[in-house]
Amino acid sequence: MTPPASVEELDLRIAERQKDLPKRLQDCASFTLRRGEDIAFLTVAQAAEEARVPASAFIRFCKALGFSGYSDLQKLFRVQATGRRPTYRHRVDHLRRSGTGTPHALLQDFAAAAGASVDRLAERLDPQRLDAAVALLADADCVHVVGFRRAFSVASYIAYVLGQFEMRVVLHDRVGAIETMRRFRPGDVVLVISYEPYSTEAVALARAAAEQRVPVVALTDTALSPLVGQADVSLEVVEEEVGAFRSISATFCLASVLCVAIGARHERSILVK
Repeated sequence: MTPPASVEELDLRIAERQKDLPKRLQDCASFTLRRGEDIAFLTVAQAAEEARVPASAFIRFCKALGFSGYSDLQKLFRVQATGRRPTYRHRVDHLRRSGTGTPHALLQDFAAAAGASVDRLAERLDPQRLDAAVALLADADCVHVVGFRRAFSVASYIAYVLGQFEMRVVLHDRVGAIETMRRFRPGDVVLVISYEPYSTEAVALARAAAEQRVPVVALTDTALSPLVGQADVSLEVVEEEVGAFRSISATFCLASVLCVAIGARHERSILVK
């Protein structure tokens, strides 16, 4: 098997092979999609530790994709990193070494994480997918917005803003998840937001909508997300972490872009009618 020649080819290879990979290799795949920039600077032992898998699993993952070993995978990301500023992890490591653990140092950590997440979103998000998501949602008779746990704040924001454009919007909670599956109608579109570890209720709602041929737009993290297989359009956002806490800055940035673009298109369609 010829190894991927670029990060873009690597992403495609992982998407093609994901269902054939054992659980630990899927964990390696998820880590690579979310933290690829860091692989350029991490040893295989460090990458394995952060992915919470044995180093031998990471090496098996590399070979399953056609690489001879971890160093070949690492070279792809080192080439991509040439000429770029240091990765978020290295910037935060520097801040931690120079900081005192004060609230202000923590603010610097979170600001660096937010900036890195938004930068990655701007660089990687496919404009055609974004256009397709906006078109689906703006032309919907009713938008069902679904997001549980930490995604609920994003779902609430989207539902609020779209409501200001006088669009028909239903914000769903976990209590009404089962009933929601019976409430989809022709002309509806479902917007589902979920990140690893994925909400079982959100995935079930996306699956129910897809089975009823109701269009689904997913906001998720990687191509390995179970929402991707159910969605007509998926928009992927990777959020950086500070310790065990993940920022949702890039997700809110994308949510704002979606809302404004959807609202503008919706208003134009009303004027045309």
